[in-house]
Amino acid sequence: MLTKGERRNQEIFDTAAHLFATRGYARTSIRDLAEALGMQKSSLYHYFDSKEDLLHRMLDQFMDQALERIESLCGQDLPPLEKLAEFMRFYTHIYAGDRDRLMLLVNDLDCLTPQRRMQVVAKQRRYVAVIRDILAELKEAGLLADLPLPVLVFAFFGMVHYTPKWYRPDGPVSPEELGEVFRQVFCHGVLQNGASKPGPEGA
Repeated sequence: MLTKGERRNQEIFDTAAHLFATRGYARTSIRDLAEALGMQKSSLYHYFDSKEDLLHRMLDQFMDQALERIESLCGQDLPPLEKLAEFMRFYTHIYAGDRDRLMLLVNDLDCLTPQRRMQVVAKQRRYVAVIRDILAELKEAGLLADLPLPVLVFAFFGMVHYTPKWYRPDGPVSPEELGEVFRQVFCHGVLQNGASKPGPEGA
């Protein structure tokens, strides 16, 4: 259970993520955040050193929470195809389910100092390494089509990371359902079984 201070810290993170994502990081001031939280501006600096420090800590926490689950999942003794499916479902669920932080990760990474930006990028590379290793396992098992691994890796990330442009977690498709759709599209395509086979000549 979270302590009172931890709950307050999480409330600040959640409120800031929403304001930054909807108004824009550059256009949102600490005063705006204080007003939204019903706090004094000076009180907020008990929780972070600057607006940029707040952005970094939010993104860092977001990525750490996902990495812990993903690396634990992929360390399990599962068949590579099952491991890939679980990775895709979870990754899509956590990212599509937190649209605010995903928007910040995609749009505002350059607002961090170079050192902090590289810390976040290093964690992004760990995500890349996880799915690359799973695809390599599939290739070794003879289950992967003869396609370039880097293209497959970034095709998946591109599919998920574009979701803030159109996806709404409170819409008709839940994050869990979206994860399953992405898994289906990535692993099996969008055609019915046999639909991709060419018909008779002239048909």
